[in-house]
Amino acid sequence: NLPLAISFQGELVLRGEAVIRYSDFERINGEIEDEAAKYKNPRNLCSGSVRQLNNEITAGRNVYFYAFSLVRAAGVDFENSREKQFLWLRSQGFDVVEFKRVSRETVEEAVSEFAKAVPDNDFPSDGLVLLFDDIAYGRSLGRTAKFPRDSIAFKWADEVQATRLCCIEWSASRTGLINPVAVFEPVELEGTTVSRASVHNVSIVEALALGEGDEITVYKANMIIPQIAENLTRSGPAGIPDVCPVCGRPTQIHEDNGVKALYCVN
Repeated sequence: NLPLAISFQGELVLRGEAVIRYSDFERINGEIEDEAAKYKNPRNLCSGSVRQLNNEITAGRNVYFYAFSLVRAAGVDFENSREKQFLWLRSQGFDVVEFKRVSRETVEEAVSEFAKAVPDNDFPSDGLVLLFDDIAYGRSLGRTAKFPRDSIAFKWADEVQATRLCCIEWSASRTGLINPVAVFEPVELEGTTVSRASVHNVSIVEALALGEGDEITVYKANMIIPQIAENLTRSGPAGIPDVCPVCGRPTQIHEDNGVKALYCVN
């Protein structure tokens, strides 16, 4: 959706987000017969697509660009308004992020409207940014080591679902680290069906007291990565395997900074 030509002839610098919509993600996965080869989520697919050296493959994945910041447009007077920057970018043919001008009195209502729209959006949305329209005033506020002080970002509350833990699988990596993976009854989260979540290490398995048949709650961190929020019945912890699931040789628990992890030493 990038314009191939724009009327502005000076130097233009803008920032934005590359996005693959849910509908395109489902279409792409629907064309893949092997279940194991299907893509896990739109964000990972988009990240790989923009790095793809074959631009024909990239084109077929319908990556969209949404501008969220105009850094510089030489010689253009925006009358000190961020809103007018967005409108000008739109007039040049760029798609910009959805935005709404608010006042102190209307900001809460606008946030609520954006939140209600999230379930019906065809793209992931994990939060909002509130930004001063007055460019000069915003710049006068300065910045921290990481962020400008003219804006504030916040995340939506995660969608949480209850389900039943079927088992803990132990997956060996090429480094010898053996990662616990929770397998649970499938639930719908953020528009997709999930049935597995990484538990990361032995310490988390023990802290959550995970046992087969436990009732757990799960969510998607940043709307992408399935995680266990809470174990409601705490019947565990599940047994820690003393042999590697791949080679059958003995395992060892290593502790680093108070965190326990399981390793195959073969």
